[in-house]
Amino acid sequence: MQRNVGLAVATVAAMVMIVGSVFAQTKPTIGNSYFQRVWERQDLLVSEGRGTRSWTWGPAFSERMEEKLIEAPDGKRTVQYFEKSRMEINHAKDADPNSLWYVTNGLLPKELITGDMQVGESTFDNRGPAKVSAMGDLDCSGSPCFPTYADLGRVYQRVFDPADIGKAATRLYNPDGSITTFETYTSDPGTTVVKSEGAYGIPQAFADFQNQTGKVYENGKYIDAAIYNPTFVFGLPITGPYWVKTMVGGKEIPILFQIFERRVLTYNPQETNAAFKVQMGNVGTQYHQWRYGTTTPISGTATVVPTAPATTVTPYPAP
Repeated sequence: MQRNVGLAVATVAAMVMIVGSVFAQTKPTIGNSYFQRVWERQDLLVSEGRGTRSWTWGPAFSERMEEKLIEAPDGKRTVQYFEKSRMEINHAKDADPNSLWYVTNGLLPKELITGDMQVGESTFDNRGPAKVSAMGDLDCSGSPCFPTYADLGRVYQRVFDPADIGKAATRLYNPDGSITTFETYTSDPGTTVVKSEGAYGIPQAFADFQNQTGKVYENGKYIDAAIYNPTFVFGLPITGPYWVKTMVGGKEIPILFQIFERRVLTYNPQETNAAFKVQMGNVGTQYHQWRYGTTTPISGTATVVPTAPATTVTPYPAP
């Protein structure tokens, strides 16, 4: 059974908390101290079973690796895959290692939708849009998964209609590509579209999720602060908000989703645990499946770099 896939039902929320408890005893191998610093800020608390929120990065899905980037030193950049993202260091020799942006968070959803795998600042290898489940179950029990990232190409870059602001999201994206009206949750305030930074429309549930505060780990201790820098963790929207009926735990349920440059966000109004109504999709796992043809860590032509022991690093400022 797949671990939390970015959609929550009560049993999945419970599983996440159980995994957090187990994970505290089997910490992932973090590739270097810079990746570790970024990971610990949001996820150390989760791994210790001390928090109620879901993963930001999730367990490490690969060892530290090198992938092609034309402008990087020696034409390669250092990366590491986590369940929900990929961390990367693109300019190790000429960037400030104490900057928040020294480690970046890959634009994986954008590559998965367009099929353009980035191998340089403005150079791409087209591998074709990913026919990989973007949300819900990866194993659809013999039926075609919907939506895949390839399916999302139909709504890609349709990000904002001023008329949506202040109204509930009601567009339902169907497997045949049509968009119809879905009004079951119009009274749910989490579905109301609000204007985000940059004047994009996002559901209130996603705005609240991106701007929440809580415990984060910085400079060797827990502090109360903004949990996310939205630009760093999520990026800008690359689709509008849509409903979709997708399979979760073998059952078809309606889910509100929106794709951002760096993350997939989903909202499940049926989830009884408020902390798990909004979750992030397993983009790191999905991207690895598309790029390397498997969900088994470390495959394809990437060079695996031996794990370096963690060293003390000056923390970047809180966002």
